[in-house]
Amino acid sequence: MTPESLEDHLRKATRHFTARLPEEQVFTLGRDLARELARLHAESPPRHPEIDPATIAFVDGKPVLEGGEAAGDVAEDLLQLGALLQYLATAAPADVSWRLDGPPPADLSSLDRRAALAGLLSPRPDARYPSAAAAADAFEAALNTTADTAVSWPLFRGDAARSGQRPTPAPLTGLVPAWDLAVGPVIASPVLTARLVIAATTDGRLHFLERSTGRRVHEMKVASALESSPALAGFLLHLGTDDGELLGIDVRDGKEAYRYKAGTLVRSSPLVHEGRVYAGVVDTKEAGALVALDALKGTLVWRRKLGAVFASPTLAGARILVGSDDGALHAIDLEGGALAWSSRLGGRVRATAAVGQAPPAPDGAIRAGVDEIAVVADFEGRVAAVRTADGSQAWLRELGQPVYSSACITGGLAVVGCHDGNVHGLSLATGEPAFRVETRGPVVSSPVALGDRCLIASTDGDLYLLDPGGQVLARVPVAREGVQSSPAVDDAMLVLGSGRGLHAFRIVR
Repeated sequence: MTPESLEDHLRKATRHFTARLPEEQVFTLGRDLARELARLHAESPPRHPEIDPATIAFVDGKPVLEGGEAAGDVAEDLLQLGALLQYLATAAPADVSWRLDGPPPADLSSLDRRAALAGLLSPRPDARYPSAAAAADAFEAALNTTADTAVSWPLFRGDAARSGQRPTPAPLTGLVPAWDLAVGPVIASPVLTARLVIAATTDGRLHFLERSTGRRVHEMKVASALESSPALAGFLLHLGTDDGELLGIDVRDGKEAYRYKAGTLVRSSPLVHEGRVYAGVVDTKEAGALVALDALKGTLVWRRKLGAVFASPTLAGARILVGSDDGALHAIDLEGGALAWSSRLGGRVRATAAVGQAPPAPDGAIRAGVDEIAVVADFEGRVAAVRTADGSQAWLRELGQPVYSSACITGGLAVVGCHDGNVHGLSLATGEPAFRVETRGPVVSSPVALGDRCLIASTDGDLYLLDPGGQVLARVPVAREGVQSSPAVDDAMLVLGSGRGLHAFRIVR
């Protein structure tokens, strides 16, 4: 008895090709055919079969590939598979133009599924699968609607306290390059999930990349320019634009959830907390505000007028802390936007405040375990520790050079970079200097810490790994174009932007 062919099966499933194959079946078939290709490609010599439904057997509900010549090409096999699946998903017959321009976008239920199909047919090498096995894995993930959506670095500085640090099970000893992608200048800090890197480029595009390989999954133009670091909460990605808007993007399907015109410029990175999104706004050169929006609808809840706000908001109990170009750090009540206190530094405050518990000062000026402090800096080179309860200053340190870099709180220290190219480690208890490290360019990027090791990038294009005493353990080249982006990091990977694009490093212990 002649076995059923894939064509026979498809005729029944599509009522003689008068209807599209259901999406779930398209991706199941894609996964199974990719697995079959991977099996034949792994033989010695590899085989390259024809992707023709009329000649493919369909046995026990699955396609079986046989035959094929040793002469062939993996990329061509995947292209032929993509053409078949695109036709089944959209009813659009394959066209030779797809080789240069790719097929029309498929209207599928999720970003994962659109990306999985596009990975077979994309005209861009960095978006295509390197192997049939990689394609099979992508289709399997696209089928798994309950796939792990864990987010390891969801927002600028890593957490709502903007501490810039995370614990680690073992000491960090080095970094190994994993991939880099020349997508254009990146100033914003990326978001890391279990599967993706999400990053904004200065030309207004959002990039969704496969975190393990850097393969381009999805790209969308959302604004004229982007320097605001995105924040991911649930399935919504929130970010500000240089057009003065706040956006919500659903990462499941890549569609806009909301778009709110907040001012003339939004460089602040949003903070999402209990159903609201908070962000700083620039209205004019001198004026701005902190706004609170409904995190699902993007509608205004309240607006607190301040000087121009470039800094990102920080959570401190029932208040938001945010610096302003009016020279002060402000504490604003979460619920109604009332001003609780202001602590004046003097110069423009564009560094984001980092909140933590300080160890006791020798003179008892800070009560350990009681006083929560925010470390913040200004453009006149002042770094201050401010008590979050009342805005009083626990200490003030003059560095003498403008500071835009936001502090990292780790191991009893506040680590911060300066425009003169120095990185300072200051005692959290007293502000006394613990170390100073020179780089070869202004330090705009904010440091991060993995355990007791600190990582900071410079506009000299290098990434510096420091021990708790400020000793440089490694200096890792990133990009000659320089680095202003702050790293995003978890236990396995560090990703940051540069003047050239995005760069990923694997953590070595």
